[in-house]
This record gives sequence, C-alpha cells and structure tokens, in this order.
Amino acid sequence: MNSPFRLNYAGYLPLQNKVAVFISPNQQAIDWQVIQGKNKVVLQGVTEDYRADDFASGDSFYRIDFSALTTPGNNYRLRINGQESVFFSISDDPYGDLKYEFFDYFKDHERRGDHFNRAVNNWTDHSVTLDFVADAGDQGYYPVNAAEAQWALINLLETYPNVNEYYQQAGDYNQVYSQLAFMSRPMDKIIFPGQKLAAAKFATFTNTTYAVCPGAPGNSGPCISKPETKATFSIARTLAAMARLHQNYGNTAIRDHHYQYAKMALHNAQQTPFVCITHKDVGGEGGYYPNNDNWSLWRDPRSHRDPCADGPIADPKDNNINDDHYAALVELYLAALTLGHTTDAQQLKTQIEAHSHHLRIDSFFFGAVSPEATLSLLTHQPKDMDLSAAHQDLTTFANTILRNQQVGYPGVTLDVQANIWDAKDNDDKDNNFRWASNRMQLNDARILMVAADISYAQGAYQQAADYTNGVLRVLDQISGTNAVALAMYTAEHYPHIEHAVTRTHDALVSDSEDGKLALGPNNWTNSNDPEMPKFGSLPGMKMFTLTGTGWASREIAIDGNAALVPVVYFATEVAGKYLRAAHNHQHRQ
Repeated sequence: MNSPFRLNYAGYLPLQNKVAVFISPNQQAIDWQVIQGKNKVVLQGVTEDYRADDFASGDSFYRIDFSALTTPGNNYRLRINGQESVFFSISDDPYGDLKYEFFDYFKDHERRGDHFNRAVNNWTDHSVTLDFVADAGDQGYYPVNAAEAQWALINLLETYPNVNEYYQQAGDYNQVYSQLAFMSRPMDKIIFPGQKLAAAKFATFTNTTYAVCPGAPGNSGPCISKPETKATFSIARTLAAMARLHQNYGNTAIRDHHYQYAKMALHNAQQTPFVCITHKDVGGEGGYYPNNDNWSLWRDPRSHRDPCADGPIADPKDNNINDDHYAALVELYLAALTLGHTTDAQQLKTQIEAHSHHLRIDSFFFGAVSPEATLSLLTHQPKDMDLSAAHQDLTTFANTILRNQQVGYPGVTLDVQANIWDAKDNDDKDNNFRWASNRMQLNDARILMVAADISYAQGAYQQAADYTNGVLRVLDQISGTNAVALAMYTAEHYPHIEHAVTRTHDALVSDSEDGKLALGPNNWTNSNDPEMPKFGSLPGMKMFTLTGTGWASREIAIDGNAALVPVVYFATEVAGKYLRAAHNHQHRQ
C-alpha cells in the first residue's frame, strides 16, 4: 500500500478502457507517462480527473486513462512525478493459465464420503454419507449456497456452451458439466425419509456456541441442521436446471430423476408451512441465509436477531423465501419446456407471471436470487413469455452500475452511500461493502455481461463495448485496482501478478494452490474476527485484514469463485470480440 499506484496486476486487453489510480493530495493537472523497458516512453498525457476524499476508500486520487495504449507487450509501467508503478502487460489473455485455476477451485475443494450421523438437538436419527464441494473456511455443505454456486456455472454453460470442454482441454481439469454433476450429488439425499423439507447445513465440525450436536467430546464433529423451506426451494431450482443439462450432456435416467425430484421439492416447499431456522437450529457458526441478513446479525456488538423476520431491506413486506420460490418456479418451468412437459410448463408459467418477483433485475446473491431466475429466462428466451420488461430493467440496472463506476475507484459497482443495508442496530457506519463484497461486485459484472451479450446480438456494438468495459473494470478491481492494492486471489505460481493474496481462511486447501478468491472488504460485520480493523475505523474498501487470515474478509467460499469463473471466461473469450466490433464499426464510420 506504500505505492501510490493502483492497477490490474494481471494485465489488460488491448482495446479495453484502461484506468489506473494514482493516489496524491495534489488537485492540479498532472503529467503522466507509460514507459516500456528501461526508459522508452510509449504514451503520455495530462489528467485533471481527480477524486478528493473518496467515500468508499478515504483516498484522494487521479484516475489515469491510458486506453490509447493498445499495443500488446510486457514491461509497461506508469510514471508520474518521478514515481513508477510495478510492471504490467497488455495481451489478449492477461490471466493465462490462472483462468483454469479459478475453475479448478471446485475440484480442489471436493470432499468424498463424509458421514453425518448426528443432528442438532437429536432432531433426527437419520444418517447420510455425502460427496460435495466444501464451502467456506469451515468446509461444510450448505444447499442454499451450493445452489448459488451451481446457478453461476449452469448459466455460464447454458449461455456459452463451448465452455464445457474449455477447462478440460487445458489440462487436468474437469468438464463444466461433470463438475456440476458432482456438485449435485448431495441434493437428492438431504430431504430425509419422512420429511418434507431439506436440511439447511451439514457441518463437518461444530462448536458449542449455539447448537448442540450430542455424541462427541465437546459436541465437536459432523452435525446435521434442522430442515427449512429456503433450502428446499434451493434443491428444486438446482435439480430442475440440472435436468436441462442432463438432456444435452447426460442420460435420460438422471434427467428424469432430477426433474421429478425438483418437482417434489417445489411441491413440498409450497405446501408445507414456512420453516425458517435460527442460529440455534443450524449447527455451529454460519449457514443460515436470510433475505434480511443485515437485520439478523447485529454488527456491534455482535449478537443475533430473528433471521426470519420480515424486512427491513428493499421491500418490508417481503419474506425470506419469495425470491427462492420464484427461482424454483422459473428453473422448473424452463426444464419442463426443455424436456417437453407442456402441461407442467403451462401451470408453472401461470404461477411465474403472477409472482411479485417476476422479471426482477437488481443485485443478486444468496439472499436475493430472483434476478438469477430472470437471467435464466433471458438466456433461454422462452417464446411464450413476454420478457420486454426484463430487457428494459436489465438496461436500466446495467446503466446504474456504469454510473456507479464513475464515482470513485473505477471498478466499484456499488452505490457506496446507499442506505438499503441500514440495519438499525448499534452501529450507524457505512455498511455497503457487505460480507463477500468481491462476490457482490462480480455478480454485478454478470449483469453487465448479459447486457453486453444482448447489445451485441442487436448490433449495438458501442453499447456492448461500454458494458464490456464495465465488466473488465470489475476484474481490474479484483486484480489490484483497489484501496488495499491486492489482487484478491492466490497466485503464487504467477510472479507477474504482483501483490496477490497469500493468506486465506481455508482449512482444506493450502494457499500455495492458485486461484482461490478472498471474499473481500467487509464493513458489515467483523464477526468477532480479531484480525479485522476496529469496526467503523476505516472506509468500506479498507475493511480488510492486512495481517493474519481472518475470516471476515479473507474467507473463501464456493459462491465467490463461482462468480469469478464466468467473468474471467467472458474477459478472455468474449470481451475481445465485442471490443473489436465497436472499434471496427467506429472506424468504418
């Protein structure tokens, strides 16, 4: 952080908008140069584009736009006032083999044969053995977050089918479909015999803070949470989407089994009285996923409120499952169309079009999944459904993201002064950099990707390029153009990526393994993390553990890497085409 420069350590595409940050208290126009090698000046300019006391970071800085440099090459540096940045490169493939490591995250975190035979407060005596991709630092299995991660990869495969063999052809990596098939293995095992709803968490170890899992010294060891409605909708939406993939990549037996299981899960979740479990019923720390998570966990001092209460964010009349319900309806509807179940499709369509979340587009994460369903609709474009409102809302929200990126650091997608996350708790500090803020902004980049795809298909090449540049600015931020000057992923074997994260909160896989994304700055809760800066002591972008491996900002999770993988694929395999189309169209004019 001693360097005044903030840039993408991985590098830039030739035609992308390239914006670096130079931290300085001076507000006068300054000269800048890009040099190559020892002292060759390849580009120079003057900038007055200054941000004083940026709210999100606390920094004052110039934004240096060196987009005019389009020549591929290595050993470029920015020079300002006699100071020089680290080297950076320009190429069609700035992430190199690291893009495969981002996807290999899932294979690296596979667990096989974990046996769960104890339940929170002995609510069941059923036992189950699961294969799964471990989630978060505690290596547990959470169907809600598993569904979130799987949707990201399913949508990637359905949007860009060529990606299926993309990683496997590069080396010892899985196909996208085969990785998704593995990730689906637990989902038809966690609605237990005699039960209607799915268990919400399978902890590989627990503590005695809240839940009691009898049968082992100190109550440690594997633990099964109580069932809940939200997890059940998660099963329905994921297995319905998997049934579509099985149609193209699998076999009819698994296709039909997952389709029928998804129907059953949806029916059970709709017909069984709503169940939302609290921390006492989960089994150790973490694992409950309320809509209103800002309400359920007071930030300072750390204590719990009811995670199942209505509001207060977004829509006070909303509850914890409306979005999950809508997503399950949509994914099953699309599966019914794909598999030719026309009666099912028509019945589901009626429910979808009457739903309060129909065609909703805004920021999404595990507590707000209805936009994911809308993006699935935009991917499949069902002929019998009017999606014009979704197209309009997509454009509106994508443009909002682009405006937010003009405020401070160039990759920030958030409205950093919004009060939507006001928890009305004991701390009134800014709280817009949520737990897993990197994932939140990568998800915003997913919305920009869809807007770019649609614009390009319509021949609006400059608009497609604008959205594409928005996507790439998010990756710039993740790769070093941020207030703590870190690439937010492990990259030990990629020495050209300066200042990559070297410590993550991951109890399963060593940090010498490349491609693990840290969840990022977090000014919502320090979660009793002793490594975090004192709560409220720094702006949101700097609420990151600079020492140690604290879980509040350096934890890893499957939904984080699942958000990163499609964005990097887009940057490498799609963005160049969109940027070239705009460039060529502009020059023809």
